[in-house]
Amino acid sequence: MREADRTKSRSAYFGKFMRYDRKFGFLVLVGLFLFDCNYHYYVPKASSKSGSIPNLSKVKIAYIGFRSYFTEMTTSSAETRIYTASLMYPDRTIFKFQNGAYASDLKSTGYRKDVSSDKVKNFVQDYLNEVKDSGVLELTYVTSVEKKGEERIFKLKDIGVDYYVLGIHTPAFQTSKHFGGSALQLFSSIFSVISFGLIPSYASLQAGTEIKIYDRNLNPLTSIKYDHGYSVLGAVWASSVPEECRRMGCNALKQVVSPPKFVYQELGPQFEMDIVSFIQARSAFRK
Repeated sequence: MREADRTKSRSAYFGKFMRYDRKFGFLVLVGLFLFDCNYHYYVPKASSKSGSIPNLSKVKIAYIGFRSYFTEMTTSSAETRIYTASLMYPDRTIFKFQNGAYASDLKSTGYRKDVSSDKVKNFVQDYLNEVKDSGVLELTYVTSVEKKGEERIFKLKDIGVDYYVLGIHTPAFQTSKHFGGSALQLFSSIFSVISFGLIPSYASLQAGTEIKIYDRNLNPLTSIKYDHGYSVLGAVWASSVPEECRRMGCNALKQVVSPPKFVYQELGPQFEMDIVSFIQARSAFRK
């Protein structure tokens, strides 16, 4: 090979090396951004008007639900990806209530023969229509199904309570709160990546809770709905709130994910205050 050819060859080699080196450096920087990005969640807190929660010493309450979701990919192919959101066990968003206990912590002494199969079935369907199949386990704490031939008999377990309180969180999948919110989230995420986290990403997201109260015979009494949407800011300079969201601990940029349980936790006192207020008002009316 002639010297001129060798020179050209070396120049071409170093040119390729420089291009690959730049690409590698860019990928490293993007990787560092993804690793160092913190998320700050702005979550609504319980109303200051809630005050202290009264004790209902003569009333027994069983709580059901109050679980967030987790999302996983259940089907993946060249054409399709299917994600499934399921209730998260054993975690609950509200660890403990001042009045009453979770049905899972109560012992059954048998079955209530005075509550019809149809009424128990309606109660079961009411819950499963909202949370789907992953709610079956939750219902086993208060109900049972017996198969007689082609017929299914629904039974209510006797756990000795006066009220049943269902807590259902929504949505199962992370969803933008406002029209066009997905586009804002996408563009802010792109600019955040390009700027290596100096420009923040932003998302305004939905969160809601529905509380359904039933009497001891599973008659529906009331439904209370809450809209407590939240927002997320992500950047390398952002403070991580909560602390677990430090360095991508809570990846709000993922396209398919469920809202984290902590977006519901702060409202526990407000939930219970409204439940207790309803029961007190009902008791006073019945007197």
